[in-house]
Amino acid sequence: MKPVLLIAVNFVREQRWPILVLMLWVLLLAFLGLATDMQRQREDLLFIFKQVAIYVVVFSIFFGGSAIYNERKSRRILAVLAKDVARREYLSGLVIGVTIACGIYGFTLGLTGSWTIGQIGISVGEVWYLIACLTAASMLAGTVALMFSTFLNPFFAAGATAVVLGAPVIAAHVLSARWGYVIPVGELTLRVMKSSFNSPMPFSWPLILLALGEIFVFWMLSAWIFTRVDIAVAVE
Repeated sequence: MKPVLLIAVNFVREQRWPILVLMLWVLLLAFLGLATDMQRQREDLLFIFKQVAIYVVVFSIFFGGSAIYNERKSRRILAVLAKDVARREYLSGLVIGVTIACGIYGFTLGLTGSWTIGQIGISVGEVWYLIACLTAASMLAGTVALMFSTFLNPFFAAGATAVVLGAPVIAAHVLSARWGYVIPVGELTLRVMKSSFNSPMPFSWPLILLALGEIFVFWMLSAWIFTRVDIAVAVE
């Protein structure tokens, strides 16, 4: 377990600058809460909250899609796996690292959202439910991207992830709403985007549990693929 945690912490450390950029958006929301009349500008604050929330889903795709590529390019992955660290443990560390990065952002956004929109019409409980949806969606998106990154470069991994995550959303609009639950990143994200002061968002914890279960499935699939990849081959 210790090597897994060390890999996760090292991943977060390497992604500290993108995480810092995300934190600046949270600070922007906090600043607007201080500098404006929150009651009169509440629709604008909610719009900014939604916009800031979506960023973490996008960043998680790039986090997961570039993790293995960067390690292979620096050849650091060979040194890590040479220390009796199994490939499944290595991927576990990366998944946990993506989770920690998303969790840090979600927690700070939840605190800021509770103080801003949580005081002007949306309950604090609903704010944290939206954060839970957002965190689950970003974790799942990052794990799917990580799966593709085992055999694709970051650009193609991000593109393939966008296709896989976008297909259920399109199918839900064209065929049946049930298709949105196949890979519920879009459905969870839409819950954040559809939040409003007029109609409280109904809680759906089974949807979050479904996302967590699919994270495990994609992690297992990633491990299966990764054991068959020749990591000694140099990447460009």
